[in-house]
Amino acid sequence: SIAELDVAVIDVKDAELKLARQLIDQQTTFEFDPSQYTDEVGARVEAAIQQKVEGEEITLAAAPERGGAMIIDIMEALRASLEQRGVRERPAPRAARKPSEAARPREARKPPRRAPSAEAPAAARRRAKK
Repeated sequence: SIAELDVAVIDVKDAELKLARQLIDQQTTFEFDPSQYTDEVGARVEAAIQQKVEGEEITLAAAPERGGAMIIDIMEALRASLEQRGVRERPAPRAARKPSEAARPREARKPPRRAPSAEAPAAARRRAKK
């Protein structure tokens, strides 16, 4: 019974429930038309029986040979791909940098670039006149 199953209770949003019901309604039909479906297994069995009746030898299809699975290190593959494209590695995050880089005083750093404002040309002209 369902009571025996250990299923967690999940809160479902109204929009998700509405979408789920809409999808179910689109797939639901009240008529079953078996002519829409073919029995592929039955057809293969009947073909094999017909071959046997005609005196042909029936053999099972050979299973495809399976080779060993290739195990790929995805991170190594990504690094190799980036190296082929000439992309340099990103610099380490500040916390992982050398202490000398992280402890550099603010005065030694360049000031941030500011985006030009609409008043910049007028201000530059005023300074030039002085």
